Amino acid sequence: MESKVYYGEYTLEHWMNLILKKNIILPDYQRLFVWDKEKTEKLIESIRKNEFVPPVTIGSYDKGEERENLILDGQQRLTSIFLSFLGIFPNKEKYKKKISNLIDDNDSEIDIDEFDNILEWSLKKLTEKGNSKEQILSQIKKDNYDEISEISLEFLRSHYLGFCYLVPQVTSGESVDEFYSEQQRYYSSVFRNINIQGETLLPQESRKSLYFLRDGLVDFFEPEFSKSIRINDAQMDFVRYIALISHYKEKVNINKVGYRYARRMEKLYEEFIYFVAYGADSDLFSPLPDYVTAEDYSNKLEEVGKFMEVITNQIVLNSIIDIDLVAFGLLKYTLFESKKLDIDSINNLVLDLKEEIQSFKSDMKHTKNPNALMHLRNRIQSSYEIYSRYIK
Repeated sequence: MESKVYYGEYTLEHWMNLILKKNIILPDYQRLFVWDKEKTEKLIESIRKNEFVPPVTIGSYDKGEERENLILDGQQRLTSIFLSFLGIFPNKEKYKKKISNLIDDNDSEIDIDEFDNILEWSLKKLTEKGNSKEQILSQIKKDNYDEISEISLEFLRSHYLGFCYLVPQVTSGESVDEFYSEQQRYYSSVFRNINIQGETLLPQESRKSLYFLRDGLVDFFEPEFSKSIRINDAQMDFVRYIALISHYKEKVNINKVGYRYARRMEKLYEEFIYFVAYGADSDLFSPLPDYVTAEDYSNKLEEVGKFMEVITNQIVLNSIIDIDLVAFGLLKYTLFESKKLDIDSINNLVLDLKEEIQSFKSDMKHTKNPNALMHLRNRIQSSYEIYSRYIK
């Protein structure tokens, strides 16, 4: 595979039309919109003064019958301009307060998606509502947004934003399947190496692009139930758990878990994703169950999600200590060994987990440095031992 790169610039009006017509879209692994109102206003002012603004990076993604133009870098800039074009800005605090009041006033469960969940907000939230400014503004939940200064049509037509456009191409003698595989690997690599202006990606966010190295396993690497489990505003890192379980299974000796990766655990998780995606031999990881590699994992994940919900409804997850004790043993026995939890004894399981969590938290050395390999290994072993008592 070869790749050509084209450079140019468009008026802001043209960029807005590309967004409205969905001629450019966010890939699924892009992060959420994280800029605040002040940063958005500063960007518009920089454009107004004709100051340098980094170009947007777009990638042409060949899907066979069609091509998609993916926003690889510049989401925060394009979204900020689009919001200024609409004259609105999402207010997360207003949304949180509204949902909190609804929960207080209702005994029944609230479907937050009915209220435009802007805690998980990106450009897609707006473009899903229509293909014109008028349609979008008529469909949004207005009390979720603040009004901001709206940029004029004249401004859009007289100011420009640069771009670089990546176009992978099939090389002579390369099969279609080889090209698609190389294309996905190429874009994952590009995304991983892009320095997003002013905002550092969390490792879990950056790693997400690698999940698409094998499309059929994307929902396994990031199952739905894991998205609703949060610790200190961070989503449950499902890949971390299955990588370490697979790693321990291969190494057998707990003292070899994370060996030589103490200060670069993220590298270990990357190696695991490559191992799963390409099916290569490894002395670091044990293969995943056959049903996973066959991409027939949906029912199993749904079952695990229900177990997780029952347990986490009774245990407040405040730290990595809590979630590690809950997750390692559960995923080892249910996902890797396809065993069943004894539901009749779930209350006793929860009590044992709470007791062990409290024991670890009473150790100040553990609570101050929970990521130390010694403490991580202890949590893995303890979680395994507790769950082993409640497996049918």
